[in-house]
Amino acid sequence: MDWLRGYRRAWLRPDVLASLTIWALVVPQAIAYAQIAGLPPQSGLFAAIAGLLAYAVLGSCRQMVVSPTSSTAAISAALVAPAAAGDARSFAGLSAVLAMLVGATLIGLAALKMGFVSRFIAAGVQTGFMFGLGLTIIVGQVPKLLGVPDSGGNFVPKLGHLVGHLGDVHPVTAAVGLGALAVLLVLRRFVPLAPAALIVVVAGVLAVAFGHLDHHGVAVLGRVDGAVPVPAVPHVPFDAVVTLVPGAMAIAVVGYAETATVGEAMADRHGEDVRPNRELTAVGAGNILAGFLQGFIVGGGASQTAANDRAGARTPLVSLVVAGLTVLTAVALLPLFRDLPQAVLGAIVISAVLGFLNVAALRRIARLRRDSFVIALAAMAGVLVLGVLPGLLTAVSASILLLLSRIARPTVGPLGRVRGTAIWVRADAPTPDLVTEPGLLVYRLNAALVFANAKLLRDGVRSAVAAADPPVRVVLVDMSLSTDLDVETVNVLDKLVTDLAASGARLWLGGVHTPARAVLDRSGLTARIGADHLYPSVGAGAGAYPGAVSREP
Repeated sequence: MDWLRGYRRAWLRPDVLASLTIWALVVPQAIAYAQIAGLPPQSGLFAAIAGLLAYAVLGSCRQMVVSPTSSTAAISAALVAPAAAGDARSFAGLSAVLAMLVGATLIGLAALKMGFVSRFIAAGVQTGFMFGLGLTIIVGQVPKLLGVPDSGGNFVPKLGHLVGHLGDVHPVTAAVGLGALAVLLVLRRFVPLAPAALIVVVAGVLAVAFGHLDHHGVAVLGRVDGAVPVPAVPHVPFDAVVTLVPGAMAIAVVGYAETATVGEAMADRHGEDVRPNRELTAVGAGNILAGFLQGFIVGGGASQTAANDRAGARTPLVSLVVAGLTVLTAVALLPLFRDLPQAVLGAIVISAVLGFLNVAALRRIARLRRDSFVIALAAMAGVLVLGVLPGLLTAVSASILLLLSRIARPTVGPLGRVRGTAIWVRADAPTPDLVTEPGLLVYRLNAALVFANAKLLRDGVRSAVAAADPPVRVVLVDMSLSTDLDVETVNVLDKLVTDLAASGARLWLGGVHTPARAVLDRSGLTARIGADHLYPSVGAGAGAYPGAVSREP
């Protein structure tokens, strides 16, 4: 709670006002997201309390709001349902255990200083996954919105069922749901500071109470008793818990990537620093506490955090106040939601996830890199065709494959120096007046040299030497992108020395970093190449070439 020591009195008023705004947003969303997760409203409120408290104490982003999100709710339901096997009590307990497993994974990553893990989820993959998840959630909520029968299954069967039952739309329910959705979207567009979710909730409750809409077939939330959040250990079968572990690890990485994106956006906006390992700890603690309070997975909410920023929040005091107000809601106000129409909850969810359908981001990805666009579509298709959990695993796998592909297939080629400068560029670059030295081949792999791409360097050098005219006497490899070397890379360099010697050439290295030099020394390669031919830069090596050649017989 570093922010508390430097708290200014002038911040109190904007923080309190922002607290009221966020409470009015978080409570309706938590209730709605609990339904997505297959849990009672209390679980959503308890999860919100846990996330808000933990992040206020441990987090590093002043505007971040950690609470249930539509994505974490949908993923939780998809992962828990098979393990619970239709048992409602086990479902609630396993949802809590899943949150604890996700929290433990995040804290474990923090202990290992792996705050960088979010970078392994490529932006394109995340965009595609969230797009598919958004469509899945929307199709799952439209039946509530229109009053048509719901169905199970993934996106495709749900969509088919919905289309087949459009003739069964309940007019009064549709009027309530579509009206609520219209109000939410209009207020978001023209009055962004208005507590839109609370407005439609209150309007829906009053409409049912005074218009007796439930007597006309409008489904309502029903009786909900107030409850005090009391920590407890969930009692669930151990074998069911074991089945959740792989999914929990995947959720931790993908969910944290979403949280990190939100935090970095706020940090850039306000010129502050977000500490990744501290964020892992804060969100992890929030999930563990959510599990003890019989909640479900929490994460950094994009819409809640953006609303907090717009409302003028200065510090995490907002989260503490909202947590207190949410406790009050759970204990005393929750029964008032009895007459809340299910259609209004569906409208709240749909309005929240419309932001997942980021067409502009997909277009930009398609314009920049076709391979990233294909991977994004694969992640989206994984969710839509296979389901949320397989889609999640597809997204993580796609990110890893994309990363490995980039590492294993970097561009390679000879370099030339721009005349009159110390700048070295690809010899085939559209740059006029490149200087090359006869007999000297300067070569670079445009990535760190590792076991996955080392053979690419060897093959490229051998091809270039074979095609060179006049013959190559020295190959100078640019090592500036390789801060360290693995065993396979050392073996490849050793073979390259032998290859070049057979053709009457030698290997020099430029831009050798200290850790890489230590590995070369231990391997004996320094002795084979010659310590005086390991240069601090490519320029230094190229500069030494004329003199070294002139001294040869």
